[in-house]
Parts: sequence; structure tokens; C-alpha cells
Amino acid sequence: MNMQANHKTRGLSFIIIFCILSVVLFFTLTNTVAADQTIYKEVTVKHGDSLWSIATDYKDETPRLTKQAFIDWVKNENGLVRDQIVPNQKLIIPVKKNK
Repeated sequence: MNMQANHKTRGLSFIIIFCILSVVLFFTLTNTVAADQTIYKEVTVKHGDSLWSIATDYKDETPRLTKQAFIDWVKNENGLVRDQIVPNQKLIIPVKKNK
């Protein structure tokens, strides 16, 4: 009977520790993403824009990135699955904000 109580206590401790770690991880990731977004420019997509044209517009400000690397970064940071963007959509781009 005592062994069964030990297993319950151990299981409950595991659950509590897991929940605490999950909450800490969530807040850490949320703060990191928010911090990253504040240092990069946000652009609003205009009619006729494409990821390729935006990469071309900012090529002088991102000399270390190829156009494809720029596009891949934008897709990853903005959660885009396809290359399709629409007017008035907000995109974070790999160009640091001016202070």
C-alpha cells in the first residue's frame, strides 16, 4: 500500500514539474519572438508586390543575403507556407529598424 502512495506522489510531482517547465518555456519563446520582431522592419504589402520584388527593393540593405535567402527568411519569420502574399498584409523583413 505504501508503495502505491509513493507512485502516486512521484507521478503527481512529475506532472507539476512538467506543467511549470511548459509555462516557463512558453513565456521564454513568446518573449524571444516579440523581441525579434521589434528590431526588424515591418512592411505593408502593396498591390503588385511579391516576395521577389520586396527582396529586390531591399537588396542594398541586405547584401549578405541572396534573394532566395531573403524570401526564405521572410516566409519562415511570418509563418508563410507559400510565396503568395496579398495587399495590406504586414510582413517582417530581415532589415533592422532605424533607431
